[in-house]
Amino acid sequence: MIRRTTQEDATGCGLACVAMLGGIGYAQARVLARRLGVGPHDRVVGRGDQARTVRNAYFSDARQLRRMLKLLGLRAGPERRLARWEALDRSGIAGINPNRREGSWHWVVYLHSDEGGCVLDPNPRVRSERRTDFGRMKPRCFIPVAPA
Repeated sequence: MIRRTTQEDATGCGLACVAMLGGIGYAQARVLARRLGVGPHDRVVGRGDQARTVRNAYFSDARQLRRMLKLLGLRAGPERRLARWEALDRSGIAGINPNRREGSWHWVVYLHSDEGGCVLDPNPRVRSERRTDFGRMKPRCFIPVAPA
């Protein structure tokens, strides 16, 4: 059974998702990310007057998450756009709630089941272990993940 891991860095949601699916701790995922050059890096987000610098960020894209999962012995398929949760027929990592102004989104783990599935959200402010409030999570993209 996959257990929820919360992110320990403000931008570490992708790392926490890799930790959950790979069965490792967040600290181990952070070490793996550093080895692959995923972070920490300073990054400017936003544009114009809205621009700000995020220090020591672990922003991650689908390619980086797929590389990390592969090193943990998991098979990650190509990233695909996701418009509706109902379109998912397998487990993996979903990008949700895109922020167009900053060009970012939040990574979560989607666990598929015949009963409808659930989301493990690494955000420590989320209180529930498993989320099913799909109307509050706007899907953006999906990376299917399976054992190798």
